[in-house]
Amino acid sequence: MSRNVLLVALDPVPEDEVRKAIAERNEGADVNVHVVAPATHMGTFKWLTGEEDDARAEAAELADRTAEAVDAEVETEVGERDPLLAVEDALALFPADEILVAGTADEKTEAGLRRFGLPVSRLGSGGEVGGEEATGAEAVARGVAQGKREETPFLVVGTVGAILLGVVALISLIAFLVFWLA
Repeated sequence: MSRNVLLVALDPVPEDEVRKAIAERNEGADVNVHVVAPATHMGTFKWLTGEEDDARAEAAELADRTAEAVDAEVETEVGERDPLLAVEDALALFPADEILVAGTADEKTEAGLRRFGLPVSRLGSGGEVGGEEATGAEAVARGVAQGKREETPFLVVGTVGAILLGVVALISLIAFLVFWLA
């Protein structure tokens, strides 16, 4: 009897955690693993400008690193930007018995994975490898920096605008002082 595990690689996790999770599922059955790494680190801005090659290369590297930690039959794939679409596409080709999420999924993704009617397990802390999960402002900052939040383009444009406004104000102040003192 064999067991099919769909491993969704959202973030890097320590190899020993992946190895342990697959070994637990390997007891009494052969395990086939399909690793799908969504190109989620593309961000809205890169997606809008069509620069997805870097995100796909990063996702392929994450899938390969995750697959190297698995002591079983493994296939890898780079999925769509949306993790739910990536999982849906993978399930169309790979009849999984379980979904194992490596890294941190947002609430929408967690809820969406349950709609497939398969058991969903999580492994990893979601932050840096071996680190703690980000909370509060740190989580928002990471989400913005990785382009995972919808407000990323607005924050980037707003920040650049605020910096430019500050530079113009400083130049105006210097010009005013030069003319006033002259």
